Amino acid sequence: MSRQPAQQGRAAERGAGGRQPGVGEEEQALQQRLRDLEARAQAQAREIRALEKIEALQDRSRELETENRALQERVAELHTFLNLSKTLSATLNMEELFRLALHLIGRSLHVDAYSLMLLDEHQERLVVKAAFGLPEAEEDRLTLRLGEGISGLVAQTGQAMRVPDIRAEPRCLEQEVFRLQRGSFICVPLRLKGREVIGVLNAHKPEPQSFGPGDLDLFQGVANQVAVALENAQLYQRTKELSARDDLTGLFNRRHFFETLEKEVQRVRRYRRTFSLLLLDLDDFKGYNDTYGHLQGDEALKALARLLLANTRRADVVARFGGEEFVVLLPETTAPGATVAAEKIRAAVEQHPFPGRDTQPGGRLTVTLGVATCPEDAEDALAVVDLAERAMYLGKEQGGNRVCAAPGQRPTPPPAT
Repeated sequence: MSRQPAQQGRAAERGAGGRQPGVGEEEQALQQRLRDLEARAQAQAREIRALEKIEALQDRSRELETENRALQERVAELHTFLNLSKTLSATLNMEELFRLALHLIGRSLHVDAYSLMLLDEHQERLVVKAAFGLPEAEEDRLTLRLGEGISGLVAQTGQAMRVPDIRAEPRCLEQEVFRLQRGSFICVPLRLKGREVIGVLNAHKPEPQSFGPGDLDLFQGVANQVAVALENAQLYQRTKELSARDDLTGLFNRRHFFETLEKEVQRVRRYRRTFSLLLLDLDDFKGYNDTYGHLQGDEALKALARLLLANTRRADVVARFGGEEFVVLLPETTAPGATVAAEKIRAAVEQHPFPGRDTQPGGRLTVTLGVATCPEDAEDALAVVDLAERAMYLGKEQGGNRVCAAPGQRPTPPPAT
């Protein structure tokens, strides 16, 4: 009896001892698996953080690429403006400036139809001064009133405008004026440094929605460069013109007359053309000055200048030769035509109500004109002037208030009294 419990106890111990190692291994395996899962989770978390960093870097890279493209575009714009400024500042001739501007606008802005429109002298109408992609035969007739069409509105308000689809914009009269069938249109003002608007720069593309909001800044930048060049050229032209004008009458001065005369003589020699010259002098003007003073005499000279301009063609060159002497160069005019022109001037002066004319001989202030023709009378510039002057003095010897032909020509009969 005593050995049986002991044996049972040892069996129980052996059974317990046999199960303990199996349980421990399972626990260890579970713990290891937990550790592996934790390690994997941590690795995945690190991978996720790495991916997030990569995505952030990629986003930043894309942002930098966008910024870089914007900077490159801006650099290209600045380079364009620099080239425009250098090229346009190389000339002060208006015609040459328009030609250069057209070439540079097309190359810089990548458009195939564009125009430069400037306000006329009355500031009432926009006139096409230069254009590309427009009907050349009608280019000089392409005009819009201030406030008319997109161009007129931009010139009036000074605000740039973009028309995505010209067919959907009833104010876009440029469709008819420029014969535009469809597409998009952009217009920016040409503004001087003093903010005065002198015209507009237009451009057209055949497809709608071709111009974006950013194009307004680019076109305005180009327009600003063109406006600066135009202002400089206009200032130069005004200065040059003032240097060629007589201070008192506003007519061309003697120096400009002789420059023009030399060019006309060269044209006659090269192309076998002709021109005539009128030299005229106020009769008994010294007595008029002595009676009424030089200030009144100056007013008479100004009035005579206006009469000469009113009774000659736009192609004629009217200049003050000196004192009370004036000269008129008549291109493409033969001796008979020049005589008719001279008689027209003589009659206009004789009939003009100059103040104090009643104290002059015959109660009128009159002129005597000498006529000479190139190459009929002479082929040299100074010789033509000399012949016209001699004819004028011959007329004065005959009593004045008449037209006298150059010596050797048939004399012109005195006017009827």
